[in-house]
Amino acid sequence: MKKLICLCAGIMLCLTVKAQFYATNLPSVYGEYNCSYFSTNNLNVPDMLMLITNSGGLTPPGTGPTWDFSQAEQSQETILRTDIIAPTNGMDYSYFPDAVYSEQDTTETLTYTNQTAWRYYTITNEGRVYYGFYVPGTSADGLAVFDPPTVDIPATVTNGQTWSRSTAWNTTIYNPLGGEVAATFYFSDVATVDAQGTLILPNIGSFQALRVHEIHDYDLAAEGNSHYETETNQYYYWLVQQLGVAAQITVYGNIRVEGINVTPAFTNSVERMFYASYYTPLNYINIYNPGNVSIQLRSGDVALNWLPFTNSLNVVSTGYEVQASSSLPCTNWEVIGLTSNTNWLDASSPTQRFYRVVGFP
Repeated sequence: MKKLICLCAGIMLCLTVKAQFYATNLPSVYGEYNCSYFSTNNLNVPDMLMLITNSGGLTPPGTGPTWDFSQAEQSQETILRTDIIAPTNGMDYSYFPDAVYSEQDTTETLTYTNQTAWRYYTITNEGRVYYGFYVPGTSADGLAVFDPPTVDIPATVTNGQTWSRSTAWNTTIYNPLGGEVAATFYFSDVATVDAQGTLILPNIGSFQALRVHEIHDYDLAAEGNSHYETETNQYYYWLVQQLGVAAQITVYGNIRVEGINVTPAFTNSVERMFYASYYTPLNYINIYNPGNVSIQLRSGDVALNWLPFTNSLNVVSTGYEVQASSSLPCTNWEVIGLTSNTNWLDASSPTQRFYRVVGFP
């Protein structure tokens, strides 16, 4: 069985010149993907949003703030993987005929993975055009086709820049009294690039980054009530030329349903990237002899176990991708899961199956 591991031991130095980001820096090639640590109700969010240096002092003139998101995976975090796929491979893709690619989110939950969202885009001379999404569980149908499509990230982004957008989409929602109700979401957003500084990410190093702060307003019209439900959220994200959107924080505001305040299920959500297939850090190290992988065929499933993957500096891999192939010479590997553990359970197959484990920083 072939075992692969790539660990990072380098840090990329950042310049203090005025940063620019281009929409063409966003990952958009089929097969590209990145992985982030994901959490909700994160108690560290207030500190993560402060515009200060790591030492706690005021930011020195001309250097910009430092956002240190380099901590190892925390107990409340899981792994979120975002793949760039063909639109036709996404859920409800027929509603987005003009999209050139889709972002597919997959989360690791215990010993299985769960595809949680698809977003549909095209990169144009104006920037990234966002056509809509499919997110199961957000409404009765989970589908949002924007009318009109919006440019969520302009072609060029610099510090101090502002932009706005608005759109609407039809949906159906669950009626508390039973059944479903036709409804329309009205969305508006004001975005400001409010800081330039250094973003430090787990495993892949330090980068010059632009932080964007967006205010998202949602107004849901249903059952003849033009303000059936309203919500305002604060959305922050960090743009890095080499990575795209490298970190994200959403702070959720109170929801008002028919004039009554409703506390949201989550106060916030955090994503901080720790691996990108399309970025090679400095001092990239290939490890040819990672921890041994063992396979045990049990009643109804197959148990894979391995030792932690490490490099020559004893840096331990923080995540693993389990892949499978049904035939030799194993040129068609399929990703069957992501995990931060050193074991995996897979349902037994009536035919032969080959496995490999890929570790990443």
